[in-house]
Amino acid sequence: MRELTFGDCHIEMITRDGELWARLPQIGAALGYANPYKVQQLYERNADEFTDSMTAVIDLPSAGGMQKTRIFSLRGAHLLAMFARTKAAKEFRRWVLDILDALHKGGEYVMQQYRRARDELMQSQEAASECGKGLSRWKQIKAPLQASLNYWSERRQLVLALE
Repeated sequence: MRELTFGDCHIEMITRDGELWARLPQIGAALGYANPYKVQQLYERNADEFTDSMTAVIDLPSAGGMQKTRIFSLRGAHLLAMFARTKAAKEFRRWVLDILDALHKGGEYVMQQYRRARDELMQSQEAASECGKGLSRWKQIKAPLQASLNYWSERRQLVLALE
């Protein structure tokens, strides 16, 4: 089993038929619900929108033995987050799409983007430190360059966790 992290939530990914799936309560916690099982109600209100490739109930081991558990594919988790109205839902949707992109494009794309962002930040920083000539420009471009590097660094962590 692979474990991915969204914010403070650890989500154990289950591989089923070659796809990644997550448990309903872990998705609920990631979406910011105080009671993660509230997501079950959210799902039930919109069950007609989910296909068998998006959700299933399977037997999973628990502390008390085998237990029927609802799981969602990444597409299903994304759709579930579309119905959620929590503060975390928007960021969770982006996170799931980033995982899908990483799986689709492969880790090399993410690594290329990470290296490009890192190199651009380092080159700009070096240019700014040459006798202070570029210091004014550096102050203007540092924040967006750092944000880009942070973004691709997070995606790189996802790729490493998925490999």
